[in-house]
Amino acid sequence: MSLKIAFVSALELEHNNTKMLAGHPVHITGLGKILAASKMTEIICLHKPDLVINFGSCGNLKSHKVGEILKVGKVHNDIDGRPLTEYGVTPFSNHGIITLDASSDIHCFTTDHFYDKVLHTDYRLKYLDMIASCNIVDMECYALASVCEKYNVPFHSYKWVSDDGESFDWHTNAAIGFENFKKMMEETKF
Repeated sequence: MSLKIAFVSALELEHNNTKMLAGHPVHITGLGKILAASKMTEIICLHKPDLVINFGSCGNLKSHKVGEILKVGKVHNDIDGRPLTEYGVTPFSNHGIITLDASSDIHCFTTDHFYDKVLHTDYRLKYLDMIASCNIVDMECYALASVCEKYNVPFHSYKWVSDDGESFDWHTNAAIGFENFKKMMEETKF
């Protein structure tokens, strides 16, 4: 019996409006944590996947190459509930870092802010500390992982580097990354 896989991506722009990958449907979640959580819940309830694979572009916080495919090992949230809890942990839930794959050392920081090291120089200290401790930044991974964890659906996330906080070539770089990801998925045995 083959796995029922749901591929999820934030925007059609990240993958040239591709509808199917490796014989499985691609679902669009929308940009940001709220839309991602809402749509992920809907996908799980309606389609009942055995596995969710998130894919998309990300901002580079370390020294990864444009188009490089990175499997997320841990995902961090930018919630600031201090003084009730430490930065990154949701108050009254103790929901903090989510481990997706213990064999991967890639840490993804999910935030509802576009990371722009040129225009935004007033980030709070804890926010900058989180950026320093992670490899990449996106806007949906934490919400998607959290919903999948709640519904006990295995979740994987693959990101490709599209920018490093200066998004002038985002469209070109996102296309390079998607082609690399698509090839990897076509060669993967599910």
